[in-house]
Amino acid sequence: MGLISRLSCFAAGRPPFFVVTAAGGTAARLGVEAEARERGWRSVASPAACSVLVVCGEPGPDLEQAVERVWRQIPRPRALVRASVPGREHLITLLDRAEHELAAPDRRDSGDHAAEGHESGDEPGMADREADRDGLKLDVLHVQLGPVLADWPAGLVVRAVMQGDVVQRAEVATAEGTGRGSFWTEPWTAARTGDPVARGTAERRGAARSLDTLGRLLAVAGWDRMSAQARWLRDDLLADHPSERLTARFERLSDSVGRSRTLRWMLRDLGPVTAPPARLAGDAADRLHALLAEAGTAMGLLDDPTPLDPGNEAHDAPDTAPVSLLPDLLAGADLGAARLIVASLDPDLDRPAASATHG
Repeated sequence: MGLISRLSCFAAGRPPFFVVTAAGGTAARLGVEAEARERGWRSVASPAACSVLVVCGEPGPDLEQAVERVWRQIPRPRALVRASVPGREHLITLLDRAEHELAAPDRRDSGDHAAEGHESGDEPGMADREADRDGLKLDVLHVQLGPVLADWPAGLVVRAVMQGDVVQRAEVATAEGTGRGSFWTEPWTAARTGDPVARGTAERRGAARSLDTLGRLLAVAGWDRMSAQARWLRDDLLADHPSERLTARFERLSDSVGRSRTLRWMLRDLGPVTAPPARLAGDAADRLHALLAEAGTAMGLLDDPTPLDPGNEAHDAPDTAPVSLLPDLLAGADLGAARLIVASLDPDLDRPAASATHG
């Protein structure tokens, strides 16, 4: 067996994968992440390090170009998976096919016909010179964050002007939504249209949403072990596992994360919010503890059979408020802090609204 064949067999057994999520692709992303975890696949922070590129949802033209350029940069053996719709059996078939392609290095890549164009998340542009606050002329760099970036909100693009490693100003753009609404608000949407929905069902979805954000924030902070635990618990919530075991696991997770002095120090004073909505108030450390509190409250109601009253809930509104705050919050932050600020706000852009620009 040649070197390429041996590498292909190794990659097929536990392949590194990278997920790109289009607006409206949250349900497919969650399904892919859960199935990949069951298989022991390894999530990587950069598409350049992956063997399997997974595209969740239906990308618009700009994101499609980004996917195509990234695909061209991934070395063989490689596989491209397009998970446009959720559904476990469908996703199993797609991931099985990817493993088969990695184990067959002599076959033509399944995505070759679609690969022609754009780059990933941290995208440097042209260097320039611009006066700093003291009037000195310093080099500036135009950097783009998103749309292809690990642990990044789907549909979000931040174009930043940097001096050194500090954001001088930022412009935020959001991709056009699919018109299908948010995965996270589906129980409230269903109840509003007259479908019978138990409150426990809605709280399970709400707890999973909080844990999804928590997993993203912990990953950006570099705490991979706890991020994986948050995401595993999220997956089991969405799979309707019994509440007793889930509650005990959450309590252990919440205790470890809530007591971490290092994490509190890392998030302190990042992205302070003083204006509404109240759930975003405070800095990134405050938002972390708010996430834990929200998830803890929801975990206590997983078995509540009473009918959901959507009229008393705010969950059915698109979670787009953080987007308008980002330009001001990111100014003055370095890139690492900017990533943490975005992760702590984690806007949900799976909505039917048209694209927008803020900055």
